[in-house]
Amino acid sequence: MGAPKQLTINSQEIDLEKAVADALEKILAPVVETICEMERICRKEYLTEKEVEKLFSLSAATLKTQRSRGGDLPYIKHGKQVLYSRTSLLDYFVSCNASGLGHET
Repeated sequence: MGAPKQLTINSQEIDLEKAVADALEKILAPVVETICEMERICRKEYLTEKEVEKLFSLSAATLKTQRSRGGDLPYIKHGKQVLYSRTSLLDYFVSCNASGLGHET
């Protein structure tokens, strides 16, 4: 015996397959959008502060503090815009992790 395809509630016929599909789309649409945005960011060579924040969970305030204190995090100024090389950021984080700077105990 298969599952019912229709359901009647208050004299209203509801298509269960459509209702489930609509609910899943509503739930998954923001997740898919976030995944697509992350994939787009991962493919870029130079990232803005907001993109660094999303990709590496490093706040824009931390990035600004690093720049003002002359930190080791490499960046490029293009006019007023500050950009970070994705590969340089990856190298920086790998070196921090290798030296134990990225670990809290």
